[in-house]
Amino acid sequence: MEIVCPACGKVYQIRDEQLSGTVRKARCKSCGRVFPIQKDPSQNKDPEEKDASFAFHESEPQGHAAPGPSEPPLPEDSSNTEEVETPADTDAPTVSDDQIEGPEPQAEQGRRDYAAILVLLAAIVALVVVSFLGIRNIDRDSVFRPLRSISRLTGFFEGKHTRSARKAHLKKGRQNTAYQEHLSRGHGYYRAKKYNAAIKEYTLAVRSDPGRYEAYYWRGQLFGLRKEYPRTIKDMHRVLRLNPAYTKAHRSLGWAYYEMGKYDEAIKALDRYIRSNPKDGWAFYERALAYHKKGKLEPALKDAKRACDLGFKRGCDVYKRYK
Repeated sequence: MEIVCPACGKVYQIRDEQLSGTVRKARCKSCGRVFPIQKDPSQNKDPEEKDASFAFHESEPQGHAAPGPSEPPLPEDSSNTEEVETPADTDAPTVSDDQIEGPEPQAEQGRRDYAAILVLLAAIVALVVVSFLGIRNIDRDSVFRPLRSISRLTGFFEGKHTRSARKAHLKKGRQNTAYQEHLSRGHGYYRAKKYNAAIKEYTLAVRSDPGRYEAYYWRGQLFGLRKEYPRTIKDMHRVLRLNPAYTKAHRSLGWAYYEMGKYDEAIKALDRYIRSNPKDGWAFYERALAYHKKGKLEPALKDAKRACDLGFKRGCDVYKRYK
């Protein structure tokens, strides 16, 4: 099959077995022009016909003149049908296979893809094997030494915190043990009516753990029995600062204020206590006495009756006297 270069007019001879598709391309040895060729001989026209609808157009290389008149523009899609001229010269050179350009056969492309995949898999396997051998031969101590250092450093801070917490816990435990021992001995002396010894033990309990309120309360009670009412009032205020919900301190304050002749303060303290303990007959009896000292007979009579109704015998006696 004969083809002609549309740029320089060079004629070539190609074999049919060189064409594997409908449209192929060839490169001219003289001018380097790349042009498509048709396998169908009916598409090959005589160069003198110059069918404009199938002619090539491409900017001509310098130094080469195009045969015949100038050619019309090439359509944008060069994969469509193109003109191939068949000159009469049968002694035209033959186009070699490497000058014919076209799509790569799918079978060959598939073989290349498989080869690439196999090469990639072989590289991955080799990398894994080399890494494994390297890890086996590496000095593990040099690798894990920094990790152990970090672990020791972290453990140091954690251990320091733990030691501090342990010391605080042990100190608290010792304080709690000492506090409980002194408090228990103070209760023993209290029941035995050894009030001076009991006050000493309660004082030692307060010193061992000043953040607890029980020792203050019982020591204040004993101060009241010794008629040291200002010290009773001081300890009861400490109790309420440490534990505002411990309302028995208000009861003791009412008693101490009454004994000191501070009847208004006594009534206020007993009011706070009665709001939380409305069934304590002694509190109503003590408040009735305070009202009576202030000359308020009606509330005094009411409180005395309430104390009597709650079963407090001295409240009944006072009610009869006030009535």
